[in-house]
Amino acid sequence: MTYGFRSRNGQNFFQIDSENRALNVAASGSYTIGKPAGAPTTITQAVITYPAPITTTEAPHVFLNPTNQGMYHTLMHTGGPGNWTGFYFRLQLMPPFNSSDCSGKWLVATFRSTSPPNQYDLRLRNAAGEQIFVGADNLLVMTGFPINEGWSLDSRGQEQSGVYWSGYQMAWTGAYEDYFLASTLLGGKIYNGNTTLETPCGFHAGVRSTLNGYVGALVSSEGGTAKNGRTTFAARPMRPL
Repeated sequence: MTYGFRSRNGQNFFQIDSENRALNVAASGSYTIGKPAGAPTTITQAVITYPAPITTTEAPHVFLNPTNQGMYHTLMHTGGPGNWTGFYFRLQLMPPFNSSDCSGKWLVATFRSTSPPNQYDLRLRNAAGEQIFVGADNLLVMTGFPINEGWSLDSRGQEQSGVYWSGYQMAWTGAYEDYFLASTLLGGKIYNGNTTLETPCGFHAGVRSTLNGYVGALVSSEGGTAKNGRTTFAARPMRPL
């Protein structure tokens, strides 16, 4: 450590200093996608605009938490380094998601601390004088360790429009308060044999013991056995949003 206050938790992990930074909630809100009650058509894309641009060089980390169910793909940031303005993602159009309300909550987190300090507080700065922590920050609490190869084949595979979607799942926390890191998991496609296809992920209705996903393959030529392989983890804000 070169700057800051260093502490260790009960598992002897470093918590906060100038080298071990914490994710801080930068913005949050809700999204509408799917077919909410009374909606005449299915909403296939959710578009989020931040209240104010996020000025970090690296893109913020996007977390999603469907109210009940939702299977999403193609999460893309809008804006660019120093001026991130929002993000969008799409609904996987396969039953039951194309006929159900797949709305939920979102938050974005960065390693930058922007909260004003309270009257009595602890504030940490790095060598450049940037604030890296203040007690007023709403930090993300990790409730599940990062996983990238925890997927196992399940029985939810199905064929849609000439594509066979193999179903996968990984163990999850069981808690509806937990968000999943979506920007790494949904941020691109995967090559499976002869075709590049989406890798949608999310939750099935009433299920929080597993995070579920699909990998697509052309039925006629591919086996649909590739796994997602991207890192995600469960987290929730330290304070109510």
